[in-house]
Amino acid sequence: MLGVDPDTLRRWADNGKIEVFTTPGGHRRFLRTSIDAMLPRAKPARRPSLSSIGEAPDRIAAEFRKRVRTELSDQDWRARFDERSLRWFRERGMRMSDLLLGSLDTARRSGRDQLIAQAESLGREYGAEAKRAGLSLGEATQAFLFFRARFMAEIAHVARRRNVETSQAAALFAEADTALDRIILSLIAGHQA
Repeated sequence: MLGVDPDTLRRWADNGKIEVFTTPGGHRRFLRTSIDAMLPRAKPARRPSLSSIGEAPDRIAAEFRKRVRTELSDQDWRARFDERSLRWFRERGMRMSDLLLGSLDTARRSGRDQLIAQAESLGREYGAEAKRAGLSLGEATQAFLFFRARFMAEIAHVARRRNVETSQAAALFAEADTALDRIILSLIAGHQA
């Protein structure tokens, strides 16, 4: 299982590197759990940056916005906004998507956290402005979920187009999903404040 000579295993046992017990007949026995603990562990898949898979965040943002424009007119909550409010939400929504894409394109954890914190701040503003515009918390959440679904669909499209390895694509989706969860919680807090 370990790919080593039995003498090496005995030496490891003598040096305390692996747990061993001796049978009444004087034979060494190793617990399966001790052997398993020495096997190399598969490293969790690292999430690739968008640029490393050949996708410019600006291109993804443009495709996301096109996807949103195509499907936005069918949304009931959209009619509740005047032109000024629509512009306000559009500008902040573009900034929020840029921050999210930036976090997915950044390798450093501290850089990602800063970008997501800025997006959370925008989420709070979104929630407060949605309340001022007369949207219930349910309607504001419905609007956010509309954008979230299109954002995740665009990330999925990128992963398919670039043939991203399944484990890396899953890591990319998980990180995007976690960031979006943080933002929706901020939106709720902003609406309730």
